[in-house]
Amino acid sequence: MLSSSKKKKAMQMSGFARIGISLLIIGALLAAFGQYNGREAVAIFGVVMVACGFVLYMAASIVAKRRAHV
Repeated sequence: MLSSSKKKKAMQMSGFARIGISLLIIGALLAAFGQYNGREAVAIFGVVMVACGFVLYMAASIVAKRRAHV
């Protein structure tokens, strides 16, 4: 068994990080669908969703790391 000093503290994923990851996945699917079917508007909308999801996930991760160190 692991002693209490060797256990790693699991960091909880915030709701904003989950939303960011879901935007990444949905946006990537939309971009692929739009590219495959020749629908440029859908593909561009998917790329914008991926970019927003990435920014949201990174911001939530940075905030969570800073709160963990305080």
